[in-house]
Amino acid sequence: MTKRLLIYVALGIAAVLVQKFLDDFASINSVSPQLVIIFVVYLALREGQLFGMSGGFLIGLLNDLLVTHFIGYTSFVGVVAGFAAGFFFKESDIELAARTLNFAWICAITLAISELAALPIIASGELDYLYVFMKFTVGTTIYTSVFAMVIVFVNGRKSHYV
Repeated sequence: MTKRLLIYVALGIAAVLVQKFLDDFASINSVSPQLVIIFVVYLALREGQLFGMSGGFLIGLLNDLLVTHFIGYTSFVGVVAGFAAGFFFKESDIELAARTLNFAWICAITLAISELAALPIIASGELDYLYVFMKFTVGTTIYTSVFAMVIVFVNGRKSHYV
C-alpha cells in the first residue's frame, strides 16, 4: 500500500504541475481542463469514495496553494468530485479504471456535479448566472472530458501491448 500511495503522491504532484502549465498555455477564454479532477476521479475509481475524497482535498489544497489565488476552491471541488466518483467504484472493475470510455463519462458526470456545487462560488458577484453556468460548468466539463478521452485512448492502447 505504501508503494501505491507514493505513486499516487507523485502522480498528484505531476497533475498539479501539468495543470499549472495548461492554465497558462491551454486555457480558452479562461476555461482550462481540470487534470486535478481527472486524477481525483481516478483515485476514487481505484481506491474508493473515502480515499477519493481525502485525496481530492489534499491534491486540491496543493493546487490551491501553488496555482490559484483562491484558497479552498479546488479543495472543495476535489472533495465533491471524490464523493461523486466514489459512487462508480466497483472492486471487480479496478483494472479497468482508466482504460474504457466509461472513465471519460464518469469524469464528465463528476466534473459537472462538482462544478454545479461550486457554481455559487464561481458566480459570486456576477449578474448573468446562465453565462457563468455555460462558460465554467459546461465549458470546463466538455474541455476536461476531451482530456479524459485522450487518457483513455493512451491507456487502452498501452494495454494491448502489455
